[in-house]
Amino acid sequence: MTNAQRRAAAKMAEMNGSKPELTPSNAFRPHEAGAYYFTNVATVSAIKVVATDIKPPAHTYDITTVNFELDADTGKWVWFDGETKLSPRKNQDGWRLGSKQLYDTRESAEVELQREMVKNGDRVTKVHDLPDDVNALKKIRSAHHPDRNNADADHDLYQAVIEKLDRMRAANQ
Repeated sequence: MTNAQRRAAAKMAEMNGSKPELTPSNAFRPHEAGAYYFTNVATVSAIKVVATDIKPPAHTYDITTVNFELDADTGKWVWFDGETKLSPRKNQDGWRLGSKQLYDTRESAEVELQREMVKNGDRVTKVHDLPDDVNALKKIRSAHHPDRNNADADHDLYQAVIEKLDRMRAANQ
């Protein structure tokens, strides 16, 4: 059903005085396994203006766990992102939450994250893959610090950064 058809159906239902029924094909119902996942890619450091100091931006990659709740007022499944309640919408690829693709399993979200890393030329998954720049490491560590009420923190990446910083300090002594 296209958006125009949905609007037309809603208008007809409004004129008839009834609400359109959500059919199983267009109504979101969480699967039995529970949580869904989506990936986030953020730029940690920006490119400096001076031409001699141009460095590629550092990226952070994390997976957000989404647990939907049924909104009693609307009867829709929603997820609160800290600011607004978001409801999933269906497109040809599956379900989306805003601009993010929802994944049924963490493994499928991790595959998408690896694809994004390859696209950006990054592979920040192991200690030896992390940058050798202390400032970049500190920014990554700060972005994923688990004690800062950061629900989206990648704890494995945070531990890898701590380990890399410790190794670098030991090598410099």
